[in-house]
Amino acid sequence: MWVCGLLASVLLPLLGLAQVYEVSVVERAPLVGGKQDTIVTVICPPESLVCQRVVLSYALNRPPGGWDPWDRIATVEVLTEADTFEIARVMTPYQRECGWEIDVTPFRPLLTDTVQLRVFILYWAQSPGQGYLVTVRLRFEPGSPPFVPYRVLKLWANNVGKRWAYGNPKDPIDRYVPPQTLFVDGSAAAARFVALLTGHGQGNTDNAAEFSQKTHTLIVNGAEFPRLLWRSDCARNPCSPQQGTWQYNRAGWCPGDYVRLWEEDVTESIRRGDTNRIEFLFEPYINYCSPWWDSCFVRRPPDCPDCNFNSTGHTMPWYLMSAYLVLYRENPQGMHPGESSGEVEWQWIPSGVLLQQRQPQKWMWEVLDVLGRRLRSGQWWEERLELRFDGMARGVYLLHLWNAAGSRAIPVLWGDL
Repeated sequence: MWVCGLLASVLLPLLGLAQVYEVSVVERAPLVGGKQDTIVTVICPPESLVCQRVVLSYALNRPPGGWDPWDRIATVEVLTEADTFEIARVMTPYQRECGWEIDVTPFRPLLTDTVQLRVFILYWAQSPGQGYLVTVRLRFEPGSPPFVPYRVLKLWANNVGKRWAYGNPKDPIDRYVPPQTLFVDGSAAAARFVALLTGHGQGNTDNAAEFSQKTHTLIVNGAEFPRLLWRSDCARNPCSPQQGTWQYNRAGWCPGDYVRLWEEDVTESIRRGDTNRIEFLFEPYINYCSPWWDSCFVRRPPDCPDCNFNSTGHTMPWYLMSAYLVLYRENPQGMHPGESSGEVEWQWIPSGVLLQQRQPQKWMWEVLDVLGRRLRSGQWWEERLELRFDGMARGVYLLHLWNAAGSRAIPVLWGDL
């Protein structure tokens, strides 16, 4: 099991440096010789640590046996007892080292306490030591956003082993994304649709799905949210130059880059405290250059040298999708140093935290570690309280204050000055 560590030591108020909390997932993990995945368990900050942003850092290095030569699908997934949640997708570059910073803040509810993660790349080694060395880290940036995600609801998802064929009139893709009916509780202040969606396969009608521009539509209680699934900036990829056809634009991805989330704010279309109908429609399409279209074998269409799929220039068109509804609550107790929560103001001092209240009340306080264990506690009823953290191990803690009027939570990230 990997143990969480701090990227920075302490927040320095004089310099205005923000502090982050970093979790090492894998460090140069060898996905080589045909080994396609590794599963690890990490400890992440508790839900009570409010984050402005959660960033997944993903880097690829060359193993001693050399690179896999092609652009491959790489994913990072959260594994729970009940389900699997893909939180990031990267398309590997053609034979070079690269790294990316991926915002995974919507998935913060899945990244709390003990988390099992799967790091996967779909590749086949052509020599025993060929493949990738993979480094993945998670960075939690404490802050005070107006809304915080508290629930991730899966809508539709497949994986590379269950490819949704596109353009088969005998097996329409819409059957794989049936309408969903979801109850949204009344406490939800906002809702966002987030999805990882990419198209693959070539040599078909419209050169689908990798090189075909198609517009797909999300529908929430009748409100439509269409989007063109297309990356038009592959030639400007900072992970360059590469081998191969990396400059060509594609359906939602580029070689050597991470897949951008399809995000839609659907708050105005959601009915809180009620059921909601959510639909997804792929743009209608038939692949006439395929074994699915019987007439192809009678008279092949133009630009269709072979009706059958092969492993090179004519491959089955398909989509890879992970789609979710993320629910958000208002953040009632987000506090920055020097800001007032109405009753309590706090600031960093070299030895710990200084709390002040203008109209003294009696408060209870406790310091918790990342597992929620109480380390220190006490009472406070005077104007000022200086909580010292001398002698405490380097790490992240939560200072919890409460009384009859309410409660406050302050993240404390402590280390040597």
